[in-house]
Amino acid sequence: MQLQSRHHRAISLGLFAVCVALYLGLIGPWLISAASTLAVAAGLALLVALLVWAWRLFGRPFN
Repeated sequence: MQLQSRHHRAISLGLFAVCVALYLGLIGPWLISAASTLAVAAGLALLVALLVWAWRLFGRPFN
């Protein structure tokens, strides 16, 4: 069971890193600097979602 938990955690961290890289490099700057208020709100909502995900991943210690 312990091995499966570590494997799941490693996949989650990898997926999180890919999502952060996509947000910072591509999606985030385009949405945050958009002329549309809806696009800016969507960019901020994605940022908040990433922050919540980070808090869930890193808020508890590694086993």
